[in-house]
Amino acid sequence: MMGDWVEVGQVVKLQIHRRHLRDLDGGEYRLDPLAEVSTLRLTADGPIGFDGASWIVDCHHRYHPQASSHRRARALSIGFTSHYEDIWKRFTPIPLGAGGENLIVSSDEVISEDELDGGIRIGTPQASILVSGAKVAEPCVAFTRLVTGRSEASAHELADDREHLRNGIRGFVMPLDGVDLFDVVPGSPVAIRAA
Repeated sequence: MMGDWVEVGQVVKLQIHRRHLRDLDGGEYRLDPLAEVSTLRLTADGPIGFDGASWIVDCHHRYHPQASSHRRARALSIGFTSHYEDIWKRFTPIPLGAGGENLIVSSDEVISEDELDGGIRIGTPQASILVSGAKVAEPCVAFTRLVTGRSEASAHELADDREHLRNGIRGFVMPLDGVDLFDVVPGSPVAIRAA
């Protein structure tokens, strides 16, 4: 039986991917496709961001031009400030949001995949959305090179570092199945179910 909702923090950053962060050949990890937005609109087809002037379709949205390999299980991504603090202590000071998460949530504790089993509530109890099915985002070699500052390292040389990032430090991805339409703004509270 699931417990009560426990607030873990608030949304501190929202962003979308104008295009993929890596080339299809798995090359260099780039941050320039990321765009910070003031509103993230969640739909069953994926997220759309408003940058103050226009709406931008995220590359994980079903109707983005690069969505030929649309994977609904990766429609939304969430990261936590505590996970970035872990990266900063262990590796290098990458920018907050460099992992490409759509939402960055303030948190004092590292959050595990198991803790997200009961779902994630975004918004207030009176006006919120529940997303579930969170899975650890796989840390690719290119991202691990960025995090470690070892741009020429092989996958084998980065194996231990990738394993550390697999513990949820890289963030989480999840589907948006059943979501009609919900707008997230900075300051929105985020809660998980206590075990």
